[in-house]
Amino acid sequence: MNPTGAMDRRNGLIFLANFILVFLAAPVIYIGVVQAALCDKLGAGALVANLPMAAYQFGQVAPFLLAWWAPHRWEKNVVVAANLVTASLILGVFVSLALPFPPPVRIGAVLIQGLLQGLSASSSQVFMIQCLRRGTTPEGQARTLKMTFGLTPFFAVGGSLGAQYVLHPGIPGVTYPYDFALLYLLAAPCVLGVAWLSSRFDLPPVEDEPRQPLREYVVGSLRQFAAVRPFVLLWLGYLAWNSTLGATTNFSLYTREAVGRDPKELSGYILALRFGCKALGGYLLGWLAVRRGLRAAVIATCVLMGAGCVWSWVVPGYGYLFAFGLLGVGELGGAYFPNYMAALSPVTEGARNVALLTMATPFSGFAPAFHGAVTERFGFAYSFAAGLLTAAIAAALVAAIRRKPQEEHER
Repeated sequence: MNPTGAMDRRNGLIFLANFILVFLAAPVIYIGVVQAALCDKLGAGALVANLPMAAYQFGQVAPFLLAWWAPHRWEKNVVVAANLVTASLILGVFVSLALPFPPPVRIGAVLIQGLLQGLSASSSQVFMIQCLRRGTTPEGQARTLKMTFGLTPFFAVGGSLGAQYVLHPGIPGVTYPYDFALLYLLAAPCVLGVAWLSSRFDLPPVEDEPRQPLREYVVGSLRQFAAVRPFVLLWLGYLAWNSTLGATTNFSLYTREAVGRDPKELSGYILALRFGCKALGGYLLGWLAVRRGLRAAVIATCVLMGAGCVWSWVVPGYGYLFAFGLLGVGELGGAYFPNYMAALSPVTEGARNVALLTMATPFSGFAPAFHGAVTERFGFAYSFAAGLLTAAIAAALVAAIRRKPQEEHER
C-alpha cells in the first residue's frame, strides 16, 4: 500500500510540529554547550565537562541495533519510546538540580543524560525519518523538508535566546542552580509533545521479516550496504561533510582575529545570523529538493559548507560574520543526507540504512582535533582550506551517485 494524499498531509504536519518542539528545547536536548557550562559551574574539570558530548556520540550505534530488533509495525513506537526516555532523563537532571543534592550527584545526572540521550535521541531521529519515508510520497517528503527546515530554525533562535536570558542576565529570584533547572523543566513538555505527536503517525503497513541472529544481521547488513555503490558514496560523502563541520569551533575562535572582539560578545548576533539564514536556506533547499530531487539539495549543503570556508578565508572585518550564515544553511546536510539515504532505500531497509549512514558521525570525530592542530601549527587559513577540501570531496561523492530514488523503490 502506497501513502495516500491524506497521509502525505498528516504525516508531514506531524514531522513539522515535532521539529518545532525539538528546536524550542534545543539548548537542553542538543547535548554540548549547556551541559558543559553546567558541569563547569558544578566544579568539574575540562575533561569531565566534555564527557556528556563524548557519551552522546557513543550512543549513535543504537539505531542500527534497534533496526534489527524492532519489526516494522513498531517503528513509530520506537520514536515514542525514545522521546519518553529523553523526557525522563531531562526530568532526572531537573530533580538533581532542584533538590539539594551534592555536586557529584548532579554531575553524574548530566553524564547519564549525555550517554543515554545519545541512544534515545539518535534512535528518535532515524526512526522519525523512517516514519516520514513510509508515510509520504517522494514529492510529499521533499515538500515536508522544505516547509520544516524553512520554518523551524526560527524556533531554535527563540529557544536559544530564551535560554540565554534565563542564564544571563537571568530571571529575578531564579539563581544558580535553579536557572539551569528551569531550562530542563521547560524542555521536558516539548519532548513529551514529540512523543505524543509521533504516536499519531499514520503509516501504511509493511510486511515484517523474520529476525536474523544478531551476528548474521550485522555482517549481512554491512555486506549488503557495502555492495551498493550509491550507499558507499553517500556514506563517504557524509563522512567528508562531517569533517568540514568539525571546523566550526575554529570559525568562532577566528572572530577575534577577523573582527577584533571577543567571540562571546557577538555570540547572540552570530546565533541569530546562523539560524535566520538557516530558515531562509531551508526554504530554498526544500524548493531545490522539490524541483531537482534530494540529491541536488544534499550537494547544495556541501557547496554551502565550502562557501563558508572560502568566505572566512577571504572576507575581513564584520563581513566575516556572514560565514556563520552560510555554515548555518550548510548544516542542514545533517537532515538532508539521512533523508536522501531513506529515499534511496527500500522501505523495509530504510531504518537500517539510515542508521548505518549516521555511524559516519563517530568516524569523523577526529576532525575537530585535526583542525585545532592545523591551526596551531600553520594558522586558521590552512584549517579553512582543509574544510573547503573535504566539502568539495563530499559534493563530488554525492554528485557521482546516479541511481534515482524511484529506481530503488521499484527494486
